[in-house]
This record gives sequence, structure tokens and C-alpha cells, in this order.
Amino acid sequence: MASCVPQIPIRRNAASQELVTVAPLRVTTLLIVAALVLSGCVKFEARRGIEVAWHDQVVNNLKLGESTRDDVLALLGPPSQVIALEKETVLYYLFEKTEGEAAIFILYNSVDIGTLYDRAIFFFDENDVLSDYSTKIHAPDG
Repeated sequence: MASCVPQIPIRRNAASQELVTVAPLRVTTLLIVAALVLSGCVKFEARRGIEVAWHDQVVNNLKLGESTRDDVLALLGPPSQVIALEKETVLYYLFEKTEGEAAIFILYNSVDIGTLYDRAIFFFDENDVLSDYSTKIHAPDG
């Protein structure tokens, strides 16, 4: 008597050459387990550049028209970039922080990424005296 439930062939029984079958419920269960094993959540963080822990040093210790390029280098260390203009030199400090979360599934993926840039730029005249500066520092997490 034939069964009303469809059967999915898996392999042949070596001894009797009968077809061994698995019920659709088992196959569905195996697919769900495989989908759960192959999916997941991810959290990541990347930091690049010169760590910004110096905002107070800039505000308190540097004076326009008095501080020199050597003063800035002594306070902050080497910059991310040095830019030579006609009659000015620019020291550019950059710190990039990227954080994100992701949900990865077989049929649907979701990624949320946020990037913050902390930066400071210092302008020096032809005598290497600080003529202007600007900073943008984001508040630390925590």
C-alpha cells in the first residue's frame, strides 16, 4: 500500500537494494538547522590614524602667533599628513574610528556601519609660526 506522504530518496540499502527514504519533516528540520548554523551576528570595530587624546593640550598650550611647528610636533607627535602650500605649511592629524554590527543570514543580510573622524589641522606661516588651527574631536565612548 502506497503512503500518502511524499518521500524523498536519500540512498539505497546495500543488502536489499530497497530505496531508503526520509520524511519531508526531517529534511525541513535539517534545512532549518543548517540555516541557523550558517547564519549569525557580527560586531566589529576598526581604528586608524593617530589616536586623539590631546584636545586639551592643543587648547591650553598652543598660542596663535607664538607657538611654532616644533611646539606642535613636540605636543602631538608626527602628523597624518604634511601639506606644503606656497607660503604656509599645514600639519593634518586624523583619527578614524569605525564601528558596526551585522546580521548575516542565508536570504537576508543587514549591516550597520558608523564612522567618526577626529581631526586637527594646523597652519604655519613661512617662519613656521602657528597662524591658525582647527579641531573636531568626538566625545569618547563610555
